[in-house]
Amino acid sequence: MIVNKGSYWILLPFTIVSLTLSVEINTDNVHLTGNGSSEEINCTTYNSCRQCADVPVCGWIIEKQICCLYSNQSLLENSIVVAKEFCTEYTVSLTTIDTNYWIKVVVSNIEEKSVNNFLNEHAVINFHVEDKVYNASINNGVIALKWVKVDVLTDKIRKTHKINPLNIFYFLITVNGVKLKFNDPRDHYISYHSWSCPKAICSITYWESDSKKYYCKWCLKNDDCRIAAKQQDSCDIRNATNNAKMVRKTVPSSLDVNGPDLAIESVKPDVLLFTRNTSSMLYITVKNHRFLSDDESTKVTVSGQDCNKVTTVDDRTIKCTVSYYNDPTMSVEGPVVVEYAYNTIVVRLKSEQTFKFVVPSVTGVNPTCGPVTGGTRIELTGQYLNVTTEVGVFFNSMSTPMCKIKEMTRDRISCVTMPLADGKGRGADVGPLLIVVDKMKGTFYRKKKFSYVSEPTVLDGQVFAGIASGDVPLIVRGDFECTGNQQMYVDYKGTTHYGFCAIREYNGIKAMYCRPPKFDSPAKTIELPLGFTAEMDGKVVRMQKNTPIHYLMYRDPVYVDFEVYNQNNSVHVNGLFPDPMQRRQLDGSYYFEVALLGLQPPDGDDDDATLCLVIEVTDSYVKCWPPTGTSLAGVLEIAIVVSDGQAKRTVVVVPRRHKQYHQILKSMQKSQCLIGGFSVVIVCAIAVIFSVKKVRDHSKRYTRRRYISELRNITAGIEDSSDYLLQDSNTLPVGQRLNERKKNVK
Repeated sequence: MIVNKGSYWILLPFTIVSLTLSVEINTDNVHLTGNGSSEEINCTTYNSCRQCADVPVCGWIIEKQICCLYSNQSLLENSIVVAKEFCTEYTVSLTTIDTNYWIKVVVSNIEEKSVNNFLNEHAVINFHVEDKVYNASINNGVIALKWVKVDVLTDKIRKTHKINPLNIFYFLITVNGVKLKFNDPRDHYISYHSWSCPKAICSITYWESDSKKYYCKWCLKNDDCRIAAKQQDSCDIRNATNNAKMVRKTVPSSLDVNGPDLAIESVKPDVLLFTRNTSSMLYITVKNHRFLSDDESTKVTVSGQDCNKVTTVDDRTIKCTVSYYNDPTMSVEGPVVVEYAYNTIVVRLKSEQTFKFVVPSVTGVNPTCGPVTGGTRIELTGQYLNVTTEVGVFFNSMSTPMCKIKEMTRDRISCVTMPLADGKGRGADVGPLLIVVDKMKGTFYRKKKFSYVSEPTVLDGQVFAGIASGDVPLIVRGDFECTGNQQMYVDYKGTTHYGFCAIREYNGIKAMYCRPPKFDSPAKTIELPLGFTAEMDGKVVRMQKNTPIHYLMYRDPVYVDFEVYNQNNSVHVNGLFPDPMQRRQLDGSYYFEVALLGLQPPDGDDDDATLCLVIEVTDSYVKCWPPTGTSLAGVLEIAIVVSDGQAKRTVVVVPRRHKQYHQILKSMQKSQCLIGGFSVVIVCAIAVIFSVKKVRDHSKRYTRRRYISELRNITAGIEDSSDYLLQDSNTLPVGQRLNERKKNVK
């Protein structure tokens, strides 16, 4: 027979009874087929009606007192229980009648036909008490056994005891040879003091190990009844396989209790500093503590280290002190152990949760900067940050705490920065974070720095110019540390217009790239009042400048046409281009690009036009170089493209100058070109028709995509994007693209 852990088996003549305190159903052992039916569930492992009926596919047969797989065949049984609320309950009591002991078991549901058929007045009922068998009877659902005192405790044994001992006996009932199985295994034990003690207050606990089962009953001290508060007879220890009771000589010197009725419920705090400067108090809650601590000594260890000065606070709580030094035997992590020592035995409780000696650590700081005036609320994240209330937050120096703590939890500290003494920002390298706990040596976090910074400013000597359409961004240099949501604003005709900015860096130089608002093109260049704002430490601040700031707004450019110069394979875009378009960005490139239409892109993607590298911009033309080896014969249109946020936007499509085609036709009239006759003319005409058709179709597709792109930009709310200057992560930086194009040109 296979015996599962968590159950114990009692071997008696002709029968085997399995009594189980609790059953844990492991769903890993339940296999379901594709149609959802049960494939493998061993119902026979459940040894009480309540456990069996709690499993949907199992049923409890009352007449056989066994659990079986519930199926159509099982329905033939007259006494099967499939719901635990219909299980029979048993109430056990021990009474004295006519100087004799009577064991009574009251049966619930006796009026149920299935129960009454099994437990009827004609049934043969026997009580098995230890190694003796007694005849019993049943009447109206009460099974009664007359138990003679002399069989329990003789006068000779009784007189030898100086105290009133506790006697514990194990019993079971057979009905027509079938073992009656109680739902609670504690009901199989009867206990009493040999002298009458009606006011005795006791606690019962039951647990099992791999090989043994334990039943203990601890009672509070009662001098009137001469009940011993504790003695070795308080626990009944039996072999889990054959139910043999361990004699007094073989009882272990210590018991590790593992039952729900007596356990460590909580430990506060559950962590302490590994290295401590002061002693710490622990509070331990133990269920039914008063029954074990009554007039006995108590010892507590925490992860192997003694917790001294153990004191009982109330019926459930004890407190003790962990010293400031570390015991050499201390483990970093381990259980809390409470031991109750008696004359001959030690009862030991071990916590399920572990106790830890820890070192606090910081994993994050946000924000990493704040104004020199202080008042910035920062969040430190990490582990075990509230292990002690003695915590100091410093930046670079332990002279004075620089952050006043407002709130502490295990994984977070919230504090507010103090003003910097000298009132000056010292840049990004102000110093690493320093955490000091328990007034001891602190820990530097060199990669987690905090900066005190001055308010944002705009450097003098800069000229801010753009065009009315806003396609030329402003490059603003200054000090913008610890700012966000940067904006520019322009006053025009009595109204303030805003544009968004973002911080970008090229070759170690930080600057604000701002997109100006859009206006109607003016008749001439006008000067408008200009300003910049940003958020700093949750407040909106103005970026100061010693002299007034102005915005020079030029007319929008005029695009006429473009020409192709075959001698140097370059493209000239003709028109009028104001001064802002002639300026370069910090990486050396211009603000716009020229896209060649009518060419198949190298990677075959129609959405990616071939770019012509802009190398010069003057008042009247734009010069660019196409990629090396590119034929421009079929290019009839070009597009002027600007970056608009993380996308690109077509500003205008420019046609090719017709004079180029006139020169081609004129050269074809020479005498050497007439040698082919009309056949050559026909072939050329057909080729021209197909070429024009192909170019026209490609132009229509590009124009359609351009309109869709512009519509998408409009509906997406370009003005609401605060990060429009950031480059697409899937594209190369502008400087790298410039270098690649230069290589192609060469």
